[in-house]
Amino acid sequence: MVLLYHDSEKRLHVVLTLRHAGLRGHSGQVSFPGGRQEPQDKCLAETAIRETGEEIGICRDRIRVLGEMARLYIPTSHHDVYPTVGYCATLPRFRPNPQEVAEVFSFALDDLLNPRFRRGERRMIRGYDVWAPYYDVGGHKVWGATAIMLSEFEERLRQVLPRGVLQELR
Repeated sequence: MVLLYHDSEKRLHVVLTLRHAGLRGHSGQVSFPGGRQEPQDKCLAETAIRETGEEIGICRDRIRVLGEMARLYIPTSHHDVYPTVGYCATLPRFRPNPQEVAEVFSFALDDLLNPRFRRGERRMIRGYDVWAPYYDVGGHKVWGATAIMLSEFEERLRQVLPRGVLQELR
């Protein structure tokens, strides 16, 4: 769930989580709320809403689905991710599940659009030396699948925002 909300200053924010270090998969990494589809979920958007509630305590009736993004295949876990974009009309009160989430944090979308927040570094991944781009968000390195989804979201925003807004961010 790419969950958006307005802060008290009317800036649009996006929510991320730091996964608990004891989790089996992707432990200690930054991610969006979300998880595996269950048989009772009628659709993937319902999965995203349910998982958001389970992970960070946002009630399903407070989330309005705005749309979906492109499917993303994650080679390391052999899963397909279907990101859903949602909006919480009121300032959310996060209640993270301590067994899954170590921290909930957010950042303003104008930071996402600012080139200063994009970085990169060399990493050894499965024995290969690769260049790994990431977003520097509040001291967290947002990389991998989460960064790919943020990049798609950023590009979609750039396509609809007036040019003047983007020039102000440089």
